[in-house]
Amino acid sequence: MLKGKLTCLRPLEPDDLDSLYNWYNDPEYCYWVSGSWPPVTMLRREEIERMMYEEDEHRYALTDLKGQLIGSIGFDQVNISARSARIYIGIGCKEHWSKGYGTDALSVFIHYLFDHWNFRRLTAETWQKNQRALCCYQKLGFVIEGNLREAYYVDGQYYDAIILGLLKQNFRPPA
Repeated sequence: MLKGKLTCLRPLEPDDLDSLYNWYNDPEYCYWVSGSWPPVTMLRREEIERMMYEEDEHRYALTDLKGQLIGSIGFDQVNISARSARIYIGIGCKEHWSKGYGTDALSVFIHYLFDHWNFRRLTAETWQKNQRALCCYQKLGFVIEGNLREAYYVDGQYYDAIILGLLKQNFRPPA
């Protein structure tokens, strides 16, 4: 288990699936995480279970210090020779939004990826309207490296995907 000032990261457990199911089928969560509601497909519990245990092998549970599941965090798109990966995070427990939990969890996770996985570069992506995510990433040292024009279609409008990158030497953990 990895512990921060506000959060802990641990492996996903079968008991986590009900919360994940509820979040992935929640309009507000999906809107901010992926810019989509309704989701491209409403996910059944079995699909989420398959996704968590077979497709997303590096996804972890994100809890508060009391052990309450509040979201998930992970990485994918690993490039071994370049020592890079893409990270992602979603906080499904709305009472924990905009209170520093995402920044704390990402800081702990980034430390782990740089120090134990020996990554030297991390990438993240969000859509241009998700200012909360952009501020969180930039606070930790990520820089906007580009955008994918009109890559998200949300509420009848197209929005750019924002691509952010972080090199190990530019990581700025919060004080």
